[in-house]
Amino acid sequence: MNSDFLLDTEESKYLFKNFAEQLPIIDYHNHLSAKEILQDYRYENITELWLKSDPYKHRAMRMCGVEEHYITGDASDFEKFKKWCSVFPKLIGNPLYHWSKMELTQVFNLDIPINSENADILWKDLNKKLKTPEYTSKSILSRFNIEYCAPCMTINSDISQFEKNKIHSPSLRGDDMNNITAEFIRELEDNTGVQISSLDSLKKAIHKRCEVFHLAGCRFADHALDYNFYYKCDDGNNNKRLQKIIQGEELNVEDMAYLNSELLRIAGNEYALQGWVMQLHIGAMRYTSTRLRNAVGAAGGFAGIGRVDTRHIAQLLDDIEHGENGIPRTILFTLNPASNAEIAILEGSYSRDGVSALIQQGPAWWWCDHYQGIYGMLDSISSFGLLYEFIGMTTDSRSILSFVRHEYFRRVLCVWIGRKVKSGEFDADLNFLGEMIERICYLNAASAAGMEA
Repeated sequence: MNSDFLLDTEESKYLFKNFAEQLPIIDYHNHLSAKEILQDYRYENITELWLKSDPYKHRAMRMCGVEEHYITGDASDFEKFKKWCSVFPKLIGNPLYHWSKMELTQVFNLDIPINSENADILWKDLNKKLKTPEYTSKSILSRFNIEYCAPCMTINSDISQFEKNKIHSPSLRGDDMNNITAEFIRELEDNTGVQISSLDSLKKAIHKRCEVFHLAGCRFADHALDYNFYYKCDDGNNNKRLQKIIQGEELNVEDMAYLNSELLRIAGNEYALQGWVMQLHIGAMRYTSTRLRNAVGAAGGFAGIGRVDTRHIAQLLDDIEHGENGIPRTILFTLNPASNAEIAILEGSYSRDGVSALIQQGPAWWWCDHYQGIYGMLDSISSFGLLYEFIGMTTDSRSILSFVRHEYFRRVLCVWIGRKVKSGEFDADLNFLGEMIERICYLNAASAAGMEA
């Protein structure tokens, strides 16, 4: 992979090398292990670092027919690595083909084809590097020029390890506030000292935990609105529903939808009070193969793409807007490319005086953060919203090697803009376009994170 990888016009090469390439990284949503990023963790071998926590690679191996024994099973780490190398050439055209090669070249300075023939030498050379101080977790992260990294943590998580850390801050993952249980309530009571007996006391407890998160540097929160999400306006009965939960009763599907909608309204108004950015991840179809889910867990790499009726998203935002604190800055991530237009158009539906891009479409997400997905998302945002205010890339990943995807995104962005210049669609004002690239790749996200950029 040479320095002009993907860059197919002189304009794209100029923009990437003069504006995008050296920018710091703001990664505002990921699933990295706090232990790995906050301690100087030393990996046992390349399988632990490269394969163990990456469901993208697990999914690819399954599609190639590799037995689960060699993916998440009891095979040795060397056997798992050899299986990965054996199927890698088949992934040509898949984003993993690019990402994995970038991970090898950028992190390990190795430009060796990944295949069965080279498995032994790769295993030996990579593990030799991992034994040195230059390849502990902190050393690997330092290679990426990261200024802000926000692994998501649930509201009851212990986040004390983030205190006084200037780079790594928690983001709040709000999904455990969906389908709440009596156990969740008790844990929240223990963490806040608030006895929860009503929606008002639940709001107080959530506020106290958000204050703790804010002091630890949290500026982002996210909620998953999966393909079966449907929103319910307040019918005045949610205190009664909460009482049933506290008493250990189970709600039926409709009652839980009412209560979940109430909690989203509470959360949205709390985030607005804190000055945070709310992220809504829309359209994942998490229940596909029961067999695989039972075998390897919910995050095994076999979720599908669904769709959410945009009317439910619009009504949720409308009700939050009428709350005490209004709508927080909100990023709408759609997993389904067919929903790009209907999500992107909402950027202009809740505008507020003096605020740019209060609502915006997020970057291509999960199964869509490949070349075509990023390119299509840029078309969508520029056609229906404000590309200049776009918050840019985040990895949403479980692997620290995935920060190479920021460069991948930046290259695709420069390709997209370079082609617009070459075709005459954009004025050839490369300094202005470079300024926009700096905003998309760094400054807009830095501002959202509350950083002095």
